[in-house]
Amino acid sequence: MMKLGEAANRMMRLDVLAPDGIEWALAVANRNFIIHQYDQIDRGSTGLAEVARTDGLPSSGCARP
Repeated sequence: MMKLGEAANRMMRLDVLAPDGIEWALAVANRNFIIHQYDQIDRGSTGLAEVARTDGLPSSGCARP
């Protein structure tokens, strides 16, 4: 999500037209929320808990970038 939000921010600054159903500003806002509110995110609702389990990390740990 972080990488997608950063890419969306670059596309938005370059005035690249977003594909149908995509809003660059929303992708950027989502990235900002995840980056700055990571300690308050419910990992179960983001799928990060599942990624952590498949990577061999504890389900409460962070997923690898």
